Amino acid sequence: MKGQKAAIAPGGRLRVGRVDRVDLAIPGDAQMSALHFEVRWDGAVLRLKDLGSARGTLVGGEPVAEAELENGAWIRAGGTDLMAYIEAATPPEDEDEEEIDPDAPDALFDAPFLRQLAARAAEQRAYCRRVAKDRLRRAPGPLYAVLDAARSARILVLLRESVAPYRSLYEGLEGESLADVAPYLVRLTVNEVDGGDGGLLERLVDEGWGKRWGIFLSCPLPFREVRRHLRRFLMVEEDETGDRLYFRFYDPGVLRAFVPTCTPLQKGDLFGEIREMYMESEVLDVLRYARPGGKPC
Repeated sequence: MKGQKAAIAPGGRLRVGRVDRVDLAIPGDAQMSALHFEVRWDGAVLRLKDLGSARGTLVGGEPVAEAELENGAWIRAGGTDLMAYIEAATPPEDEDEEEIDPDAPDALFDAPFLRQLAARAAEQRAYCRRVAKDRLRRAPGPLYAVLDAARSARILVLLRESVAPYRSLYEGLEGESLADVAPYLVRLTVNEVDGGDGGLLERLVDEGWGKRWGIFLSCPLPFREVRRHLRRFLMVEEDETGDRLYFRFYDPGVLRAFVPTCTPLQKGDLFGEIREMYMESEVLDVLRYARPGGKPC
C-alpha cells in the first residue's frame, strides 16, 4: 500500500475497502470493512461518504458520515491513513522581482533600463524552458525524474498534487525523518498512449528549470527497478578516510561535474540500464549524457 496512488476522473468515484472488488483495495488492514468509504469528484468538489463501515471513517480526526474534502485532507479508515489531493490545486508563487531604487546614489543605470534587462532575462529563461520541455517530450521513454525536496518545499506540493507515482529514495526511519529533504523518484508520462501525468513534466520545468531541482532519466526499467538501481549511489566512501558520505548525484551541478571525470567503467555502473540523463546546463540549455555505447552527447 505504501506509495500507492489512485486517481478519480471528473464525474467518477473511488471505492475503498478490504476486498478486491473495490477500486482501491487494502487487504492487509483487518480493521477496514470490506466496503469502507467512497470518494466522488465532480471536477470542482471532492466528497467522501462512509459506506456503513464497522469502525467508521475519520476526516481530519473527526468521524463523518459524509464530508466535503479540502485539498490535503487526512482520512483514516480502519488502521490505514490516506491523503486526498486535488490535482495542481496550489498555484505557484510569483518569482521574486528585484526591487530597483532609481534614486539610489550608486545606481549605475536608470530604472527603466534595468527593468528592460530583467524582462529580456525573463524571456530568455522562458525560451530555455520551452526548449527543455520539447526535448524531454521527445526523450525515449519511459521518462523519470529524480527531484531534490531540499531545494524547495514546492517540489513535494507538486508531487502530492499529481497523479504520477513517486517515492523517496530513502528507506525506513531515515526516509520518514528526512521526508521533507529527501530525493524523490517520479515516473513522468509524456504521451497520450501512457495516459498522461496531468502536466507534471510541464510544471516541473516551468517552475524548476534553472533552480537545480533535479535530473531527468530515460530508462526502460519499471519504477521499482529504477529506484533500486539509483539507491546504490546515495552513499559513497571517501578514499582517504573511509567515511561514508551522501552523494547528491541528482543535483545537476554535481552530476555535470562528475560524469565527465568518470572512467568508462564508472560511467557504465552509474547508468546501468538508463539510456540517457538530462539536466540544465549553467546557461539553462539541455545537457544530455548518454549511456556508454549509446549515441554521442
